[in-house]
Amino acid sequence: MRLRGYVLKQIRRKRGLSQTALAEGICTQATISLMEKQNRLPKMDILTAICERLNISSDRIVENEVSGINETFNQIVDNLISRNFEDASALLKKVHVKNLESDFDKQRYYYLVGMVQVENNQIDEAIFNFELVLTQFATTSANIYLAMTTAGMALAYLKRGDKERAARLTNRSVKLIDNRKLIGSLHQWASIDCQIAELYLQLEDPDNAIEVANKGIELCREHDSLFLLDELYLCIGRSYILKNDKEEAKKALKIAESLSIARNGSVAEDTILLELKNLEI
Repeated sequence: MRLRGYVLKQIRRKRGLSQTALAEGICTQATISLMEKQNRLPKMDILTAICERLNISSDRIVENEVSGINETFNQIVDNLISRNFEDASALLKKVHVKNLESDFDKQRYYYLVGMVQVENNQIDEAIFNFELVLTQFATTSANIYLAMTTAGMALAYLKRGDKERAARLTNRSVKLIDNRKLIGSLHQWASIDCQIAELYLQLEDPDNAIEVANKGIELCREHDSLFLLDELYLCIGRSYILKNDKEEAKKALKIAESLSIARNGSVAEDTILLELKNLEI
């Protein structure tokens, strides 16, 4: 991630705040100065508090640098989204954790390893890696990976058959994302909304599944993005099926079908068509 100090300075001045006023109760004035003049990225909790005071989202002043390890991590995430777990696993094996310099990169690494392990039914190993993220980084890095890891842990316990613990972890992940103050990209926010909605669906809680999925849909619409919209509507359709409301289910699934065509190559397309076919029976 790279800080755009000049943008921070512009926004601060527009708000009529001095560096000292912006820093009050959060950090030192010198920290703000380093951020603006040298693009120095502070700890995530400081950055989150500054963005909150300025009433802006973090992506206004922070951008992701696509290079080196970031490119590798992005490829792994893309493979996970497309359910290509074999390639994701192969890419992870090329990453040497000892060479990762920042806590953020280590956090991403252990989260991604855990998600691949969950999909490979290596549940104990996945829980170990998720615990590593949550215990080592929970107080130092206020980014969306905390919520994503909590949801990943919920999925692991759900696969283990511990629905009670899975439900608690799912609810905890919702609390983490509720105020949208964690630092994350649009794709990460849409992904976590989709992940949590799916968890609620598997926990046979269709009302919460619909509520979370709708939040993801609203977010994507605000940013004119089709990313995961078909899967979010698919989740809503399945939730209405669980509620035995075939009309609403069909509406949601028809929208999902159109979106999957627009996304061209969506992994959800076959599932959507199958659900629609089952509704006709």
